[in-house]
Amino acid sequence: MLVGILGAVGARVFIWMLEWGGRIFLGGIVGYTAPSTGTMYPAPPYVPWTIWLIPVSTTLGGLICGLLVYTFAPEAEGHGTDAAIASYLYRGSLVRPIVPLIKAVASSITIGSGGAAGREGPAAQIGSGATSVFCQILGLPIAERRLLVLAGMAAGLAAIFRAPLGMAIFAAEVLYSGVALEYEVLPYSLVAAVVSYAVNGFFVGWSPLFLLPSSLTFNHPLELAAYAVLGVLAGIVGVIEPPIFYGVRDLFKKLRVPNHVKPAIGGLLMGVIGMQFPATLATGFGWVQMAMTADFIGHQLIFLVFAKILAMSVTVSSGGSGGVFGPNVYIGAMLGGWVAYVVNLWTPHLAVAPAAFVVVGMGAVFGGTARVPLSTLIMVAEMTGGYGLIVPSMLATTLSFLVQRAIGSNFRYSRLYESQVEGRLDSPVHQRRLVRGVLRILEQQSAKDLGQVSLPDLSRLLRLGGSIGIHDGQGRIFSCVLAPGEGSLVGKTWEQALAPGNGTRLVAVIRDGAVLAPDDAGRLQEGDSLILAGDSRAYSEFLKTRGGDARP
Repeated sequence: MLVGILGAVGARVFIWMLEWGGRIFLGGIVGYTAPSTGTMYPAPPYVPWTIWLIPVSTTLGGLICGLLVYTFAPEAEGHGTDAAIASYLYRGSLVRPIVPLIKAVASSITIGSGGAAGREGPAAQIGSGATSVFCQILGLPIAERRLLVLAGMAAGLAAIFRAPLGMAIFAAEVLYSGVALEYEVLPYSLVAAVVSYAVNGFFVGWSPLFLLPSSLTFNHPLELAAYAVLGVLAGIVGVIEPPIFYGVRDLFKKLRVPNHVKPAIGGLLMGVIGMQFPATLATGFGWVQMAMTADFIGHQLIFLVFAKILAMSVTVSSGGSGGVFGPNVYIGAMLGGWVAYVVNLWTPHLAVAPAAFVVVGMGAVFGGTARVPLSTLIMVAEMTGGYGLIVPSMLATTLSFLVQRAIGSNFRYSRLYESQVEGRLDSPVHQRRLVRGVLRILEQQSAKDLGQVSLPDLSRLLRLGGSIGIHDGQGRIFSCVLAPGEGSLVGKTWEQALAPGNGTRLVAVIRDGAVLAPDDAGRLQEGDSLILAGDSRAYSEFLKTRGGDARP
């Protein structure tokens, strides 16, 4: 509950900073006013003749952001959700106290100056970072800290997007690119998200983030064909987006200029895009509301889809601070609106509602691109109040996820969150626990059919390293890598390397990604990973002969 309060307060402070950033930069320098949000029919944008000043605003915002981030907290660059995932999986959910503060300030400047970034990345990193600091102060063990930090992420996101259930599930789902959940966190993320949503409601009320006509429901089965097309197109957009996003990042990494300056270069490019497409500036949520209820339709929407992808890439991948969920909500909304426009052109008798396709598109694009179909389906319904569109959303989001995985897996950059792992088996947090469980089954011979337990799966777990106790602690399983120049084992067969009677047995050899049984390995080679078993004495002797270089 305390984590929920922290998340809500952090989110409200961040939103306040974001509003001030918009007034100072886009409002003060350019005089640009985006369509208003929080109303069914938003006021149209005001684009003054000083539109040529947009690059000045975005470049200045990028410069200030770069100086802040790379001087005080380099961890705050880019999109914060990926950083929160990496912190959970690989760094024990430890976050420096300065990171949430720098993330909030830098993101409010980036987005306020016109950068095409979202609010969820900062909210996730602020919520999880503040919770991490809170847990460190209390001296909580690492297992509890991990769970509470994910709950903090859910709390920050629930307040920002007014979607407690979806964000509670998102915190459990976003760690994995496959169909998997960190279900242990759900009781805590649900409580934190509910408390955060309730606290936030005292400040902003209880209406959804986007407003829809109350009559918007699904009641024409023939429309499912159009929603299926939308799902497939959303999956294709999800395939295209990560290579562009990370390709731009790789280009910026190659630039021989100080990191502090790179966000300013990205801001300049963003400004050029913004001059041509003002609708891509900042979060663009007002334009999403216009696509729902203000007759914002036409072929222009498909151009905005790709303009926003490029704008988000140069803003965030250059080192600017902000999230990627918000831009993907925008991308999905414009894609859905365009599909509805085309469907009504080609099959006017269907008379589909553009607002319905905008809502479904919002979930379909992000659910596929970020590989979080379940939580996205729920959070979009909460953000819009579009519960009557659950059925077409289920179809489109699932198709998008399947298409994105099937095609995107062939690319170097296959998904939006790089730090995700495929499933719980691949998570460093769970590998040791899974190893112990598998070995317990094998030791007790309680598995009737061991044919389904593959050596590659076992070896992947064991390559985590470490000395793992078996036989009530009297035996050990451990691993080592044959380094270049290794003279004691390289070039020998496993029988020669491990003399009979020394108490150590070779379980498997991992060579160039292939798992080999001992008899198939031939002579041992440099770079081989050996998985061995033995009693405690043999393990100690092995460490001595190897100079203690078995994996700790």
